[in-house]
Amino acid sequence: MSLSQTAYEKILEFVVSGKYRPGSILKEEELASLLNISRTPIREALVRLEKEGIIVKNGKSYSVIPLSESDIIQLYEVRIPLEAEASKLASMRATQEEIDNMLRLIDQIRNTKENDPLKLANLNGNLHSLIAEASHNKYIVDILNNIRLKLKIVRVTLFTSYQRRDEELKEHEEIVLAIRDKKV
Repeated sequence: MSLSQTAYEKILEFVVSGKYRPGSILKEEELASLLNISRTPIREALVRLEKEGIIVKNGKSYSVIPLSESDIIQLYEVRIPLEAEASKLASMRATQEEIDNMLRLIDQIRNTKENDPLKLANLNGNLHSLIAEASHNKYIVDILNNIRLKLKIVRVTLFTSYQRRDEELKEHEEIVLAIRDKKV
């Protein structure tokens, strides 16, 4: 893996984990020191994150995008119909292996402990990604990945609640079974 890719993944992890919250300033020198990587790969990673809409440039520094309530609503307005289309396409195109992977994830979600909301949120996100990938439409996959990434930034403090786990599990299981049975 290149230093630029390593820097990209680490900085993204910092943003998604909440180490750098929306509005936080990201400075090349600080990140280079923190990651023990020269500034060139850091700069390349920051440019990539900017292109993906995860950070914005402010003069010589960058900051994590501050998502307003309106931004979040608009992201969901795009995400919901795209995920419905991804599910429909997955019901026509998913391989047996992809369906088996979805069912395994459903089992993992069912067995997630009450005290691990971050794991639950990650598993739910993985399931949504698997469904999108099973659509075999690279544009849907790319757009949904970008939307989910942006929503993940604000979700760090809004983990999937364990109290909603059973309801979400039922919804997800129904979607996966409908995909398997080609009834979407």
